[in-house]
Amino acid sequence: MKKIILFLAILFASSITCSAQLLSGVVNDPDGYTNIRTKPTTSAPVLFRYDSGDLIFYSPMKNGWSKVYEQDDVSTFLGYMSTSRIKRINISEMSDPPTEARPTYRRGVIVDPVDSYVNIRKGPGTNYAIDGRLDVGEKVLYIPVNSNWVKIYNQYNKEFIGYVARSRIR
Repeated sequence: MKKIILFLAILFASSITCSAQLLSGVVNDPDGYTNIRTKPTTSAPVLFRYDSGDLIFYSPMKNGWSKVYEQDDVSTFLGYMSTSRIKRINISEMSDPPTEARPTYRRGVIVDPVDSYVNIRKGPGTNYAIDGRLDVGEKVLYIPVNSNWVKIYNQYNKEFIGYVARSRIR
């Protein structure tokens, strides 16, 4: 199933006829991760992080930055990443693409500027029911769903927990 989704994502990416070219790559950063930001500048707020080795889809810009797109839906724009932190790959020529081996979990810590907890939702939006809470400082694994929400997983057994607003994880 993952191969079919990956093939469709590649097919969709190659069929985009806009002026920007969508490429595939892996995060390649000596720090072990790189930040996705709200604007193409290091002074812009960080939305979330990708770990080195994570597969990404991106569109390079002329200013040394790239637009990054959702792995499972390449039509969804996520944010900006320094192009110097991306190693271009051609996943259609790989016998074992990085996403075949494992989901692209990211490590994060729950944060909230006001409360000591965040709500876990049954779906990616405030219109979904609250299904529990996570304490600030709790470590989790997550996968971005879109620019506003992430899927949260238990860091030990990778069990799905629910959805949390992306702004509540670092």
